[in-house]
Amino acid sequence: MCVYSPMHRDILMITEEIIKLLSKEEELSIRQISLRVKTHRAVALRSLEFLKRIKLIGERKGEETKRVERLFSLKEAHKNYRLETRS
Repeated sequence: MCVYSPMHRDILMITEEIIKLLSKEEELSIRQISLRVKTHRAVALRSLEFLKRIKLIGERKGEETKRVERLFSLKEAHKNYRLETRS
């Protein structure tokens, strides 16, 4: 049996949290996602890149600021995507 400390979580658990978060929110940046999931930016980015590769989420460039901002959202076909909870 594997016990996780709050400071070290499996990347699959973080990916599940990101999917749940994006199912509730319209569109979020990498920074917003990493702050809400409480993980490092690099880990959140790795998880987002994987979800983008399997075509579960979409990405677009933000236009409101001068800095290049990457915004992520669930694709339309997966808006009602529900993860089964682990027991």
